[in-house]
Amino acid sequence: MSELHATSIRLQDLGIDRTTLLIDERRARANIDRFAARARASGTVLRPHFKTHQSATVGDWFREAGVTRATVSSLGQAAYFADHGWDDILLAMGVNPLEVAGYSALAARVRLGLLTDNATTIAAIGAGLSQPVSLWLDVDVGYGRTGVAWKDTETLGALARAAGTAPALRLAGLLTHAGHSYHDQDAADVFASSLHRLTACRDALASSGIGPLAISAGDTPGFAAVDLWTGLDEARPGNFVFFDLMQLVAGACTAGDLACAVASPVIGVYPDRNQVVIHGGAVHFSREHLLEQQGASFGRLLTLGPDGFSDLLEGWSLVSLSQEHGVLEARGAGAQSELQTLQPGDLVMIAPVHSCLSCEQFTSYRTLDGTRIQRYRRD
Repeated sequence: MSELHATSIRLQDLGIDRTTLLIDERRARANIDRFAARARASGTVLRPHFKTHQSATVGDWFREAGVTRATVSSLGQAAYFADHGWDDILLAMGVNPLEVAGYSALAARVRLGLLTDNATTIAAIGAGLSQPVSLWLDVDVGYGRTGVAWKDTETLGALARAAGTAPALRLAGLLTHAGHSYHDQDAADVFASSLHRLTACRDALASSGIGPLAISAGDTPGFAAVDLWTGLDEARPGNFVFFDLMQLVAGACTAGDLACAVASPVIGVYPDRNQVVIHGGAVHFSREHLLEQQGASFGRLLTLGPDGFSDLLEGWSLVSLSQEHGVLEARGAGAQSELQTLQPGDLVMIAPVHSCLSCEQFTSYRTLDGTRIQRYRRD
């Protein structure tokens, strides 16, 4: 029996009959435990970003590993996790002055942290908040997306002083997302550089009487590349809970760490062009892709063994997506031989390029014991 056929049978035994996002709970918990252990060894608080899974159930897995603080990327996510018992939440997205009333309502329930790099925003929330919040200043250490440049301590000092005039704002610290670690060849160097720049920034502000300030960073490749995070007050990686092909290519994980996949039914088999069509498109995988030697890849086949996810199946790539359709291509004699065993109604399992965006496409997940896991959904 081919690995593809065995995987299809196991998926059918789980009762899967349509496109479904699967989680290998054993692998996800192992990923959580590994990062939680690194945080403890470093004397760093792990405040993981929950935008990857957005699930109260998965949040409980973090709780069981000793995590008590959470990061989110929207007010809706923050309210969802507050409803499920999380009482120390950082909203690591630039403050939206239009949502000040919502921030106040949430701050009455939890210890809430907000993020900004803008004096106008500080003035707006300072005037509008009715409940105290912690304020983090967004620092750009090289990514170039948001934040004040780390060397511009004059602007950061002005922002800190502006925050100090608002009764509802407590200046908590300096925060960065070193997203360039996803593209740099050495994520450990990015981590070290980010820590150095945040520390230098904090020290410069302290010399002008501003502080004490905590420092916080968050990017999975950097934190995966370094065993000890000593010097950081808070660590906010998030994607590590499931990892994905993007992280695999970046060297942040091994194939054995991949903990989510999309199970999709085969709806067409075309041996003459070495392709299979699945019911799984951009609405299930997003349009994130990797550039490989033979072109774009939107995912790779995984197999399912008796104890959970098994190996990536060589010679297969998800080469094309439309809204609901995906095209799998068999490359090489082995994959082309396996293709001959497939027929409509079989199920295949595909590791996504970017797990955060694939998870966003589903209203719920399934674990390998058949449990359905609900997740936050935007209004």
